[in-house]
Amino acid sequence: MTNPTPQSVTLQADNPHLRPAVLAVVASEGGNEVLMFRRVGDGLGEYRWQFPQGGMDPGETPLQALLRELKEEIGTDEVEVVKQTPQPIPYLYPPDVLRRLTEGKPALARFTGQSQYWFLVRLKVPVTAIHFQHHPPEFDDYRWVYVAQAPEEVVPFKRDAYRQGLAALGLIDAP
Repeated sequence: MTNPTPQSVTLQADNPHLRPAVLAVVASEGGNEVLMFRRVGDGLGEYRWQFPQGGMDPGETPLQALLRELKEEIGTDEVEVVKQTPQPIPYLYPPDVLRRLTEGKPALARFTGQSQYWFLVRLKVPVTAIHFQHHPPEFDDYRWVYVAQAPEEVVPFKRDAYRQGLAALGLIDAP
């Protein structure tokens, strides 16, 4: 059996070709700003900013995966979960990104995108508790941006998913 191409996969959250994943929107106390994190040199140039995210391990609940990913990626899982999307938000990888992501990673080769549970969280600790000492680090910087600006900071193929996720969390109007 051959692996599906992004063009042959339907964009449904329960599609087996979409990797189950989580994503954290770390909001300011007032909720009008969110933390964006800059990925360590992945060849995406100006589009290296994103929210912490990652795949779910077998047997993990979305909340367990969220806390693990936050600890791994930003150095703390000390968050208050404010809201979770009722359904995951799916997106597909463009062919060039898919090739790069799956090169030498046969376990990922069956996935053509992700289906992410989105969480709105607030830090329980000062923002200075964030660090990137996980090896290898995924991020090297962070900054606050206005919520409406966040989709424009990410790679173009994720922008619709970002708009859908932020709207599902009640942070922006529905696209």
